[in-house]
Amino acid sequence: MSTEKQINIPKWKALILASRPPFLQVTIAPIIMGILIAWLHIGSIDIVLAVLTLLVGCLFHLSVNLAHEYYDWKSGTDNININAIRPFTGGSGMIQLGAITPLEELIFGLSLMILGVIIGIYILLQVLKVALTLLFIGGIAVFSILFYTTPPIKLSYRGVGEFFVFLNFGPLMALGAYVVLAQRIHLEPLIIGVLLGLFTASILIINEFPDAEADAKAGKKHLVVRLGVKKARYLYALTMLLPYALAAIFIALQVLPMSVLLTFLLLPYSIKKIKWCFKHYASPRELFPANIGTILNHLLYSILLIISYVLAYFLP
Repeated sequence: MSTEKQINIPKWKALILASRPPFLQVTIAPIIMGILIAWLHIGSIDIVLAVLTLLVGCLFHLSVNLAHEYYDWKSGTDNININAIRPFTGGSGMIQLGAITPLEELIFGLSLMILGVIIGIYILLQVLKVALTLLFIGGIAVFSILFYTTPPIKLSYRGVGEFFVFLNFGPLMALGAYVVLAQRIHLEPLIIGVLLGLFTASILIINEFPDAEADAKAGKKHLVVRLGVKKARYLYALTMLLPYALAAIFIALQVLPMSVLLTFLLLPYSIKKIKWCFKHYASPRELFPANIGTILNHLLYSILLIISYVLAYFLP
């Protein structure tokens, strides 16, 4: 049972905090990249469709945050998590603090998902040529929202949650945005999405370290629980370094523009966070600089990636 002190804040504010909007960067970045690559490929884009696509992605992300937290409350993991560093690990804490009820959080989350679906249907009607492709991408997104922590599937409890986070907050978002605007499939946004998706997965993985003890007790056997925090360090390192290796390969193959080399300026910082994780993996409080640093790593990488593609427009 939670021992956190109760607080009294407006319901609307508590619901917004529970949805954890600061984490929207992992949605905004791949969608912006999909939009940017479409603009570079076809020379112009439909601004309204671009904005609506970004809005759908954000609504789906906030929805999964809320639904995920509801079912983590129901399983008990967030209630017994004494190592939580909110809002980075252990959920937002709004339920435990008495600011909202679990049902209110679930209803708000499902409402955002339904709104996202409605806007998504409007987008589909505007781009019927690629409707089947977008239905496939959107179907995976809705499936992930509904069953990330929801019985009986509970993806995050079965050691595949990290893969679905990588898939949704990387290749599918970047490719989906590109398909809406360019009305075709292309390898480039898919690869860029993979790079960003790996860094998004690294955020989830490093945040699972402090939660591992409580999650294991609640039966939430994600990859960090399954591997153990000591071995999971190598999984974290892989997701932090693989984007650089893949970028180098695809730059050499001339699939990505040479300007993407700009992102390698961040490599020393990524290595620094890996070293911190390897040193402090067993101490949640000491690990915190790696938690916040991994989020910052994703943000800085996204900014460098966007700049590199703007430069690609002007460079031969």
